[in-house]
Amino acid sequence: MVFIFSFILAQNSNEVTQKKLKDIHPSWPVIVNNALDDSTSFDVVLTKDSTQLISEGYRVQILATRYFEYADSLAISISNKITDSVYVEFETPNYKVRVGDFINRDSAELLQQELLKMGYKSAWILRSRITAQKAE
Repeated sequence: MVFIFSFILAQNSNEVTQKKLKDIHPSWPVIVNNALDDSTSFDVVLTKDSTQLISEGYRVQILATRYFEYADSLAISISNKITDSVYVEFETPNYKVRVGDFINRDSAELLQQELLKMGYKSAWILRSRITAQKAE
């Protein structure tokens, strides 16, 4: 008898009304778009052709090291001295600094000679996949 009485008293009627509910608005993250800066409009970015062709070609490697910081600082330094593209690529266990996107070996040899004159004694040519902008 006590059990039935306690069971009846335990049933409270709690009604949920819409007036009592408070909806918490989400806090959305701020989106930072590195492709745009203050001087670039979004329309200009959309009209650029970003299609790239990947093909076999040549690059000149000037460094292989285990330390990313060293490879990155050399890449920044060399990119200030020459006009060709500079890449830091990771191939286990080394970071490799490579320069250029050349279709033929003769062009890569010219860059190799220029880099040797600049003091990069370990500059050597290797076959690589290269990136070339789509011809219009």
